[in-house]
Amino acid sequence: MTNENIVYTTQAICHAHKLNQDSINEMVSWGIADPLGSKPGKWLFTQKDSDRIGRALRFRKELDINIPGAALALQLLEEINTLRNKGGIDHVPL
Repeated sequence: MTNENIVYTTQAICHAHKLNQDSINEMVSWGIADPLGSKPGKWLFTQKDSDRIGRALRFRKELDINIPGAALALQLLEEINTLRNKGGIDHVPL
């Protein structure tokens, strides 16, 4: 269970995931994270955003896929879980 009330600055996300601002910007542009705020320097990220960034980085490392591919994989896994929750298919772990 995540606490969506906790938010992280861009700098905290960069530090936690060992990324630079450009990498975060790319992940946001591909929909991996959806920060609050209108300017990159003022963005705030939820725990869900941080988790999605971490998954994308694991996909990149373990599966050797690029950021757009990781974004697609995350989207497809979430759609599978949505279907599962509606009783349409068996569980597929994220």
